[in-house]
Amino acid sequence: MTEEDHVDMSELIPCAPFDSEWMFDELYNAAGNFTDIDLTRLTQYILRENKEKLLRWPAAFKLHHAQRGGLLYHTYTILKLARSVCEIYPALDSDLVYAGVILHDIAKLFELDAGKLGLASGYTAEGQLVGHITMGVAMVGKAAAELCIPDELCMLVQHMLLAHHGIPEHGSSRPPMFPEAEVLSELDMLDSRLYEMFEALEDMEKGAFTERIWALDNRQLYRHGHNNL
Repeated sequence: MTEEDHVDMSELIPCAPFDSEWMFDELYNAAGNFTDIDLTRLTQYILRENKEKLLRWPAAFKLHHAQRGGLLYHTYTILKLARSVCEIYPALDSDLVYAGVILHDIAKLFELDAGKLGLASGYTAEGQLVGHITMGVAMVGKAAAELCIPDELCMLVQHMLLAHHGIPEHGSSRPPMFPEAEVLSELDMLDSRLYEMFEALEDMEKGAFTERIWALDNRQLYRHGHNNL
């Protein structure tokens, strides 16, 4: 089966609810609207260099957004959240927030072993030994050097990637140390947790509790019936 077969993959495997080409264009065009030209160049360059994988890659092996196009879907959702936050808090550097959002999980393309179908079968050796946070920091540094991006700007983006899991237990060696990094970390957690919650509750009867969910700190969730699941 090839792209030329024009098969609707959503009929065969779990897929993101939006078209991957459309989500990619949304991210790419968002970067094109940055006021900071260097952030535009850096973000769009990394997106272009990795487009082929991005169009199908999942965001996880088993947890949130473990579906074809899941990485783009997760990123696009956080970008929508970030736009609202930046509107409420105008002191934020929105360009920096959006660049961090778009690039924060970019190295999952090399952490996860996912083939043509876009479903992860496991982790690569580099993913196990180094991890997407450290690899993402290296990717940004390499691209910034090639594009002659100012060192301080590169450092700020790298810190956002390094800190986006918040605490060492979740893989971040530094906590968020400026507001834009805090926004990214909180929105990343919000989107991943809500995805896990919605997925766990989807097939539950009203008034029922789920089993304990490891990814949500072993919580049992309650299906109250007052939402749109």
